[in-house]
Amino acid sequence: MHQINNEKIQELFLNIHNLPVLKTNKLFGQENNNKIKNLILDYEKNNPVGMDSNVKAWSSDYETHRKTDIFLNYLNTIVRFSEGLYNNLFSKNENLEIGEFWVAHYRKGNFTVKHSHGELYEHLISGCYYAYVEDNASPIIFDGQESIYPKNNSLILFSSLIEHEVPPTDGERIIMSFNIRRTQ
Repeated sequence: MHQINNEKIQELFLNIHNLPVLKTNKLFGQENNNKIKNLILDYEKNNPVGMDSNVKAWSSDYETHRKTDIFLNYLNTIVRFSEGLYNNLFSKNENLEIGEFWVAHYRKGNFTVKHSHGELYEHLISGCYYAYVEDNASPIIFDGQESIYPKNNSLILFSSLIEHEVPPTDGERIIMSFNIRRTQ
């Protein structure tokens, strides 16, 4: 078990808790966005039984990054982007990696139950990359913040501690979701 002093615990908590909800639409471009969408649809077709979780839509399991490398290049880009952002925001020099990764496909009526992504020492950053979002898809709602209506090729990053949910949707959404941790 790791021994960490109270000052370090407080510093870690403040850094993680103070991570704002951030959104960018400039990570992959339209061509790669379409490739990601098709990779997710193919993965769903080849793995039609999704996991049982707070996501009430088809979704792969949290270890998808260990079961296939088809998303690896995109995940590496997300991790490097997140790492740079985190280190710049908090004047750190952390090395980060994917802790959990899954893909999901929401259809009409699907939703996600209110939840957070973890424990203080488990994950720093959580996020979703939206490969395909219909105009009438539900927003993602974060506690104490305005709802975010993602668009195609949107990346949303947030503290793993913040609670969030997706109400039942009228529109389709195809996403990659992940939790990022310090390199172990």
